[in-house]
Amino acid sequence: MTIETYHVGSGETEAYRALKATIPQEDRYMHYRLEGNVAEASDDYYFVAHENGVALSRLWMSVPKNDHPIANWGAFFTLEEYRGRGIGGRVLDHCFETIPALPRRPLGLFCTAGKVGLAGLYARYGFTTAIHDTDCGPLYCPMGDSPAAFREFCNAYYTPAKSLRTEKATFRHRNEVDCLLKFALLDRGLDYRIDGEGDLNMILLNTPERDARVILTETGKCVGWMLDGKVCLHPDYEIL
Repeated sequence: MTIETYHVGSGETEAYRALKATIPQEDRYMHYRLEGNVAEASDDYYFVAHENGVALSRLWMSVPKNDHPIANWGAFFTLEEYRGRGIGGRVLDHCFETIPALPRRPLGLFCTAGKVGLAGLYARYGFTTAIHDTDCGPLYCPMGDSPAAFREFCNAYYTPAKSLRTEKATFRHRNEVDCLLKFALLDRGLDYRIDGEGDLNMILLNTPERDARVILTETGKCVGWMLDGKVCLHPDYEIL
């Protein structure tokens, strides 16, 4: 068994072929990213244990190519017949050993666990709940010198701005909308959706013809998004 990191776009390695053969075809989003369709906007990594062309366990992370990257982390999966052997734990260990050496390191990792047991496993690696009075996610894990607490992280990210601008939404800022902004607004009891739409990822993937935009500060921090002319903005910036 080999455990390694596959950086999307680095060629058809054994890890790539194992992932391609093992990820279910109905998981269209993972295949979409694995094929490099968002490579211009994001560095995508798969941390994978593979053997004989099969991905026994894998974990995915996307680090957008912007100046303040928020990593979407997760899609952790181990084939049922290989569970209980410590393989998934070795993949997680490999991931956290690898991240500090990446050329573009994220400010933090963001995910949803869905199950208390999985949240407990992730807690061993530094994840805590991002929203008050929740026990299985959304979750946040600080990277580098980022604050340990999610609310402190938000205070450090959503700093005062002199001006705001918009640009067409791409996967370059998707994580900052679907993870950080979403979690920050939920933590304040606010709605992150626009007319019921709350998933920029699915909009970019399924209806790219829609007018989706992101709202940026002069330093490039993403503090809101727009859809068909309607706005969802972090409340700290509403006076601008």
